[in-house]
Amino acid sequence: MRSKEIPLKIEMFSSDEENDFLITNPREIASILQDIAQRKSRVAMYYNEGNSMVLTMILAADENGGVWVDAASDARDNRNIERSNRIILVSTHNQAKVQFIASHAMLGVYEDAPAFGLALPRKLLRLQRRDYYRLLTPEPNALRCIIHPAPGQQDSGHEVTVMDISIGGVALVCEENDIELKPGMVYEHCRIDLPGVGTLETAIEVKNAFEVTERNGKVKRRVGCVFVKPDGTTTMLLQRYVAQMQQLQASRIRTEA
Repeated sequence: MRSKEIPLKIEMFSSDEENDFLITNPREIASILQDIAQRKSRVAMYYNEGNSMVLTMILAADENGGVWVDAASDARDNRNIERSNRIILVSTHNQAKVQFIASHAMLGVYEDAPAFGLALPRKLLRLQRRDYYRLLTPEPNALRCIIHPAPGQQDSGHEVTVMDISIGGVALVCEENDIELKPGMVYEHCRIDLPGVGTLETAIEVKNAFEVTERNGKVKRRVGCVFVKPDGTTTMLLQRYVAQMQQLQASRIRTEA
């Protein structure tokens, strides 16, 4: 049975909220990280104040030996990671999001390959809540968002790939030469065609953006956006599309089970 993919995005909490998800027992932390390593789960490694990210894997974890993480394919990324004083790693464990912080990563060698050595984290967040799930639209069937970079440019929209979509907003993936979407900016009259449902037209506000270096070395920019004051029609279309796609995914899972 296929499990739902959890977006590897950084979660922000107040101190009180964080305590609800906090794990501080070193043995339990090591066990979770060992399991992630054994399953070869993807890990997002954020650096440069959270503005840059590479996808990697945990290679090993031990209470005494710390954590080994596979190095990036680009030497520049590795140098910048080594210089970072705050690195956030996000992965998944048994359909829950796992997040922890490292204050330093030292580039070394693990099993004859470049890898980062980290101290075992003193605390780890394990998050399992329904609202983390978003409807993923992977290639080649990904939705497209038509964005107009400036007012009055209704006929010169830029087409950007939608990575995931929910009632609240979208995550977009921009190639290196695509339009540069800047945090804090609002883009009016964006259009997304929802197959079998209709065309969504709404304003989006960019909340965050960061570069991602994939394991093949290709650099993309991921942009998180929220819908700005969506009207009743927009909300209805989104609810209908998400419900339709969830039913389709559930049907596929039953078929493959």
